[in-house]
Amino acid sequence: NTEMVRVTVEIREGALTYRVRVSAPSIERALEIVGAGKPGRRVRLVFPIDPEAFFVSVGSGTREAA
Repeated sequence: NTEMVRVTVEIREGALTYRVRVSAPSIERALEIVGAGKPGRRVRLVFPIDPEAFFVSVGSGTREAA
């Protein structure tokens, strides 16, 4: 089982703001996944990071978004 991280990211697109949880190999990759392909989209990491949910294993049913 490969370790991954799960973080909450805030997304802003125009007047719309929402939050999503993202699982990825790193925090940097999570931000890249959420912002990919959307030039007007602004993303930021939400603090505090939940230590109980931060590390997840790939075998736990979660997958990296493409």
